[in-house]
This record gives sequence, C-alpha cells and structure tokens, in this order.
Amino acid sequence: MEKVLITGASSGIGWAIAQFLADKGYQVYGTTRSLSKRAGLIAQAQAKYGERLQFLEMDVTNEKSVKEGVDSIIRRFGGLDILICNAGTGIYGSIEEMPMEMVIQQFDTNVYGYLRVLKAVIPHMRQQRSGRIIMISSMAGITAIPYQTHYSAGKYAIEAFTEGLRQELRGFGIKVAAVRPGDIRTNFNEVTLKHIPEDSPYKKWSEKCWEIIDKNIRVAPQPVLVAKVVHRVLKKRCPKTYYSAADFLAMLLPILLPFMSSGIKEKVIRLFYGVDFLK
Repeated sequence: MEKVLITGASSGIGWAIAQFLADKGYQVYGTTRSLSKRAGLIAQAQAKYGERLQFLEMDVTNEKSVKEGVDSIIRRFGGLDILICNAGTGIYGSIEEMPMEMVIQQFDTNVYGYLRVLKAVIPHMRQQRSGRIIMISSMAGITAIPYQTHYSAGKYAIEAFTEGLRQELRGFGIKVAAVRPGDIRTNFNEVTLKHIPEDSPYKKWSEKCWEIIDKNIRVAPQPVLVAKVVHRVLKKRCPKTYYSAADFLAMLLPILLPFMSSGIKEKVIRLFYGVDFLK
C-alpha cells in the first residue's frame, strides 16, 4: 500500500484528493494546522476510511512543525512514497495597495510552505531512490489574474520549482509533476483575504473583477475533478511536467497561450474579468 502525504488536506481540493486516494486503496496522511479545529472532519474520515486516512498537525509556515510531522510519519510507518504539496491561501487587491505583511504571509504559505515540506521529504525519497511528488499549481500560474497577482506570482514560482525538481531528482528515481486546477468549487473565495480600501483608485475595477471571479467559482467543477487528475498522474510511468484540471474553456488556455501575442493575451484577460476600460 503506497503511503501519501497531502498538505492542506482538511478542506477543498486537499480534502477531495485525500478521500479519493483513500477510496483507491492508498494510505493517506493529511495535514491540517489544527487537529482540534478539524475534530469533526477527522472523526468523519476515521468512520469512513479507518486507518487508511489519518491526519497530523502541521503548519507549513513553521520549519520545526514540518520536520517533526514528516519525521513522525517516516518513523512510524517506515517511509513515504508520494508527496502532494497543496496547502495554500489567497489574497485579493491591487499590487500597489496590498500591505506587505499580507503579501509575506501568503508567500510564506504558498511558496515557502511548499519548499519546507519538500526539503523535509526529499532526503527520505532520495535515500530510498524512489518517490513521486505532485505540486498543486494553478491556471493562475500561467497567466496573471488581475488583483490576484500575488497568488499568480506564487503559482508561477511553483511552476519553476516543478521544472527544476524534475531535473534535479531524475537521477534518484523521483518523479515530479504539477497539476493546474482552474476555477474549482470550493470555499477558497470565502477565506480569501480582500484588501480594497474605500478610497482606492482601483475600486471600480477590482470590485467588478471580484464579481466575475466569485460568479465563476460558484458554477465551477467540483474538487473531485482535481483528485481524479492527481490519481491519473500517479498511475503514469513517466508523467509529463504539467496536467490541467479545469472546465473545457480553461483547458484550452495552455494550448492557446503559446499562439497569442502578449497584447492579445492581455486583452483576452481584461475582457474575461470585466476590466477592459480605461476610465
């Protein structure tokens, strides 16, 4: 039975992946920042999956917490076959006005959090000369979303780390791929921290853009779509670098982008998010 560690597994995409893989017979360990706050969900997981789906407390922004969590799995269960880096947060607002403490906090989770977990897990995989790593990226990692540029920038970084890891870990038998969800119907918008001051010169554009983002997520595919793609990637003997998990229109984005000039690409994004006007 392959052992899987999933960060940010107590809600949204992470929770969907955890359940799907447990159903498929994997031994799943999901992380959450607080076991006590997720007691109901953990009880639900134990009732349905028993020992196949377990949770451990881990804060990806804390190196000590990450190391202790990973080491506890290795000690207790003798190894780890698969790592799925998923934990993330969102902020919304203009680049100019976003407080730096909010920016730093998001990067600490969405980028450095991935790196802390990778640095804790890779030595074990390298020693056993096998393993699989899936990085949960985003369609926002190939084109910046207006007023969610900080989130996009973090996902662009994840794309670069994915490509670098594939080169560096190939000689150790460790396979790396990224899955790019599009809009997925989760509570992500509800927990996204918005910063739009009342006197913001960007207010009319950012509010219109948010209306469209919120509307799109309400009709988006369920997170099980991402879980199915993750499972498909795990079954690949030689996975590609990137896989999309989105509705039909978003699936076209990686195909069409290479054929667009930067001007056309920017125009399409402005039209899509309702900000294609100057005054």
